[in-house]
Amino acid sequence: MDYSRRAFLKAALGLAVAPALIGCLPWSPPGPARGPSGRLAVGLGADPATLDPLLQTGLVEASAYGNLFDPLLSLDDDGRLEPALAESYRALDDRTWEFKLRSGVTFHNGEPFDSGSVRATVERMLDPASKSPIRAQLGAIERVDTPDASTAVVVTRQPFAPLLAELSGLMMLPPRALAEAGPAEFARKPVGTGPFRFVEWVKDDHLALEANQAYWRGSPSFRRLEFRPVPDSAGRIAALRAGQLDLATNVPTHLAPTLEQEGLRIAERPGIQALYVRLNARKPPLDDVRVRRALAHAVNVDQFIETVYGGHARRISGPYPPEVFAYDETTPLTPYDPEQARALLREAGLASSLGLAFETPRGRYPGVERVAEVLAGYFGEVGVRVDLRVVEWAAYLAKLEAGQGEHLFLLAGTNRTFDPHFTIVRLYASSNPFGLHYYGNPRVDSLAAEAAASLDPDRRRALYHQILAILRADVPAIWLAQLDDLYGLQRRVTWTPRADSLLRMYGARLAT
Repeated sequence: MDYSRRAFLKAALGLAVAPALIGCLPWSPPGPARGPSGRLAVGLGADPATLDPLLQTGLVEASAYGNLFDPLLSLDDDGRLEPALAESYRALDDRTWEFKLRSGVTFHNGEPFDSGSVRATVERMLDPASKSPIRAQLGAIERVDTPDASTAVVVTRQPFAPLLAELSGLMMLPPRALAEAGPAEFARKPVGTGPFRFVEWVKDDHLALEANQAYWRGSPSFRRLEFRPVPDSAGRIAALRAGQLDLATNVPTHLAPTLEQEGLRIAERPGIQALYVRLNARKPPLDDVRVRRALAHAVNVDQFIETVYGGHARRISGPYPPEVFAYDETTPLTPYDPEQARALLREAGLASSLGLAFETPRGRYPGVERVAEVLAGYFGEVGVRVDLRVVEWAAYLAKLEAGQGEHLFLLAGTNRTFDPHFTIVRLYASSNPFGLHYYGNPRVDSLAAEAAASLDPDRRRALYHQILAILRADVPAIWLAQLDDLYGLQRRVTWTPRADSLLRMYGARLAT
């Protein structure tokens, strides 16, 4: 298989169609129309932490709840903005956007979707009591006006360039169902407008969904969709080989050719995940920038990528990959320089062996089993001992969001909007837990706000380049690589990977 750096593999399977047998059977009156049939099982590296779309924006969670809910605007497979629950939209002025809503759409409980749903969703997101991380991204919204049931008018406090991109990740909620169930129960048994309905969720075993035959785009082509968490990559691939899974995520790169030889299919596309080690800049001794810079110089990133990912990842110079607006391709990459690393540690008064805690999530990212071990080797070469700990994903995420992260922890930031606002405010600005607890720089906060309020693309690009320069100097993270998404599929499955790395399964097809 030819692994392209910038192109994914196209599936070449067609659906087999049985010829009609005319005159072989006696005529009988037609019965009721048959619904979709078949089951598609997807193996994930981790179980979602929640199914409430306002409480998590991670790739696993968004992949799961994105099949249950719809936003006003969505992104197509190639990352282009398109209408969803809003049929059309237009700017009335620099602060006001009018959205004409799709008629006849209902939530899975029969509750109508209308402008009141939009207002209730935004108000809950903006309410500090909801603790929604999306509030940091869409906090520029002042209110939603509802002149009629089919029109929602979003008013921002100032011009807000990322609005449309950010709305592609804001899933619309049913006000009545949410009020009746309460947030905790709704997070366990969600109700959306999406192509699949919730059936059951057995934590750490499976999430089962069924086709929404009344979906406004048309019914999915198969009846049941299951997400199964299999954190161990060996177990996930074994389940794929045994036919227990139809699609497996995070395929180890070295196994891809073998799986193809065995008759399985490999689909690949450059992903939107940027793998990085977060350095807790508020926890001594990492509150000294010299120590953080030493750790960055200690890692041979090119060798790391080749060792762990082969040709299926590439270096990045900052917190998001080149597909995102305002990526700075001119910036120099941090050189591998162990002597400089040792010198910086001596300068910081840490010439003797230094011990740091390093946590990673079990199964969450491609190659995660090897990543921490390889990095620990590099740190050890400059006299830094790391205590490696592996934590289940939900507990890992809860610990980090509570500000209890260790010295070092592994993450892969995703930017599903392709706008830098998503990454900067979510991970490095003080308005969100990751910026507040582990970094915090008022200059970054100020520049990010100015960039979001500018409607001039050139001005925005220049401001984000300033932010990237500050981050490179402060080293709140060691940015390692843009990861390719690598999937293993049964031959009966036709499905196209997306530019945003999400698992939207509505368009998948199963051969019969």
